[in-house]
Amino acid sequence: MKVLIGIVLLLMGLLAGVTLLLKPFGIGPLEAGSLMWFAFPLCSVGGHIVLMLGASRAQMAVSGLLVGGALLLLGLSATVAQFLVSGGLLAAAEDTFSLWYVASGGFVLGGVAYALRSTGKSELPES
Repeated sequence: MKVLIGIVLLLMGLLAGVTLLLKPFGIGPLEAGSLMWFAFPLCSVGGHIVLMLGASRAQMAVSGLLVGGALLLLGLSATVAQFLVSGGLLAAAEDTFSLWYVASGGFVLGGVAYALRSTGKSELPES
């Protein structure tokens, strides 16, 4: 049950990040309302924490790799989109603040999640 809750929270956070990434271009099936601005960092972090609770070292490594990689990829996508908009190769219908938000959140949160992949419960030394 814990894994399911963690995955659902994480997917909500990533979906909110993708929605904010698409916001300046006016595409995407979801509206980038105020809840999306809170859900991106909070659900991403919350989902990752729930997945990490009580996990073994191997499970933490996989979780950190997947969550960190997804958030870093989201941050990179927002950075590339911002670069294309500022270079005039891509036209934005709205302001691009959400791209900066997703890029900074993706790199910071993804970097932390990726760095946590080597933590976990260690074996107790034998006496």
